Amino acid sequence: VQVQGMTGNIQFDTYGRRTNYTIDVYEVKASGSRKAGYWNEYERFVPALDLLPSNDTSSVENRTIVVTTILESPYVMYKKNHEQLEGNERYEGYCVDLASEIAKHVGIKYKLSIVGDGKYGARDPETKIWNGMVGELVYG
Repeated sequence: VQVQGMTGNIQFDTYGRRTNYTIDVYEVKASGSRKAGYWNEYERFVPALDLLPSNDTSSVENRTIVVTTILESPYVMYKKNHEQLEGNERYEGYCVDLASEIAKHVGIKYKLSIVGDGKYGARDPETKIWNGMVGELVYG
C-alpha cells in the first residue's frame, strides 16, 4: 500500500512499519515556529543547516512539551498494566515510540496528554467551538 498523505509518502513494509518517508520537524516558540530539521527512517533526526546556537530563552530547552493526542491503535494505546505505571510509560504504539526517539535525539522533555473526548477535532457549526485535539491546540 502506498498513498500520498499530509506527511508525504505513506508506505508500509511487510511488517506493517512505515517506510520510505521524511517528516519535517518544527521548533515551536511563543514567537512562532521554524523548521528545525527533518526525520526519516535511515538518518533519524537531521538538523536544519541554518540552525545556529542561540541564547533564546523561549526555546523548548528546559521546558516540558505537552504532546496532545488521542488513543488510536496502533499509534497510541494504553499498555496492559497502565494502571501501575505513570507518565509516558503508560502508553505504547508507533507515535509513542516516535515521540520518544525524537525527544532523545533533540534533547527535550515531553508529556503525552490524551484528549478527554477522544476526538481528532471538529468545529461545531452552531457554537463555532472546536472539540478534540484541535480544540486542545486552539484553546490550550
